[in-house]
Amino acid sequence: MITRLEISGFKTFENFEVDLQPFAALVGPNASGKSNLFDALRFVSLLAKHDIRHAMQGLRGEPEELFRRTPEGAADRMTFAVEVLVPRRGSDAFGTEYEVPAQRLRYELELGILMGSDGTPRRVQVVREFCRPIAKSEDRARAFLRSIKINYTRVSPFIRMNEEKNAIEVKQDGRQKHGRPVTLSLKEASRTALSTITTAEFPHLYAVREALSNISFLEINPQAARLDNDRFDEPRLKPDASNLAAVLARLKDETGSHDRPDGVLADIAADLASLIPSVSRLESLSNVAQRQYAYNICFTDDLSFSSRVISDGTLRLLALLTLLNDPERQGTLCFEEPENGVHEGRIPALVQFLRQSATVSGNPETPSFQVLIATHSPKVMTYLKDNEIVAADVVSIVAPKTNKRMVRTRMRTGVQPSGDLYDPERHLVRAEIETLLQRSVDAA
Repeated sequence: MITRLEISGFKTFENFEVDLQPFAALVGPNASGKSNLFDALRFVSLLAKHDIRHAMQGLRGEPEELFRRTPEGAADRMTFAVEVLVPRRGSDAFGTEYEVPAQRLRYELELGILMGSDGTPRRVQVVREFCRPIAKSEDRARAFLRSIKINYTRVSPFIRMNEEKNAIEVKQDGRQKHGRPVTLSLKEASRTALSTITTAEFPHLYAVREALSNISFLEINPQAARLDNDRFDEPRLKPDASNLAAVLARLKDETGSHDRPDGVLADIAADLASLIPSVSRLESLSNVAQRQYAYNICFTDDLSFSSRVISDGTLRLLALLTLLNDPERQGTLCFEEPENGVHEGRIPALVQFLRQSATVSGNPETPSFQVLIATHSPKVMTYLKDNEIVAADVVSIVAPKTNKRMVRTRMRTGVQPSGDLYDPERHLVRAEIETLLQRSVDAA
């Protein structure tokens, strides 16, 4: 779970910081930076698993276009800082179990672009990387973490810089605690040190890598979600929901019982019925001969329809509710415009489903799950609590060297009941957010 994000030099972000709840909604007009924030999270997630070139290919635009541009020129550095809550215990891909004394960790990364003699970019590389535990006294997320027991500890950083050697040092904190640090040269660092951590030999860093790797993005493609699936398809829902049939089959198999043969599929159908009242049942179908999975939705008039003829809006909701009801859900889910395809009268129920699925867990057997949504819908905002709103907009500032205007993304989390005694850079009242959203509607 991500509790804080800091960005500078990436797209529209300059000295940006935001604190995040288990359920948070980025609310703001179009072009206010909501998608850019999700792009930053996607980039950080990819950098935890892949080299920089591969990570940049996963984003829109050319590599140099990801660096902030202003009238004073383009930035040659971008920095990220992420504060996370990790599970107390876990296991790596080889089944090796680990335990972390520090569950609150801060990871920092700086990338730089190297230009050729002809002025064209040659490569982007790691300039600085750092990871340390967060002390209880400085933990900004203590307010919503009070309900669970969190392990804190004062230990030296797990990743730190060695300026003399122009290198990164990775601390041995697993079973080989007293081993020498692993030294990685920064001369041509084409990937992060974190991305090289693949086993529980480095338990804290492995836990951070898992937390960042488990940032997922739901970008449902209704045409893909209609497809039948092979029995060996991915067990976790893909971003485009193209393996929805396989996920439904897995959920039925893993959660079904004598008393509840459909398992959580019955819960998914009930949730879907609260948004689309005519829905009565969800069926997972297995074609043994063709080794494929399919699904149908049954309605109250005893009619059953296959995925091939179900409406796009219904498929979008079905995919979302399937993910929210998956007992194996974990990490951070990012989802733009969840209200698409939903009748206005059903939006309160949709917001409640999203809110209830977000959990902060102190039980290693039940992972925490975070939900981040982005919306420009005034109707959605109506049903959000003050502490769930992250208000997004852009502000103009004057470049000191050129005296020209430039913009940066701003996000504020301090929604106040009144306009008294608040800092306008950090806080605002609901009426201001409504005005921002109305401008978006008027512009459309």
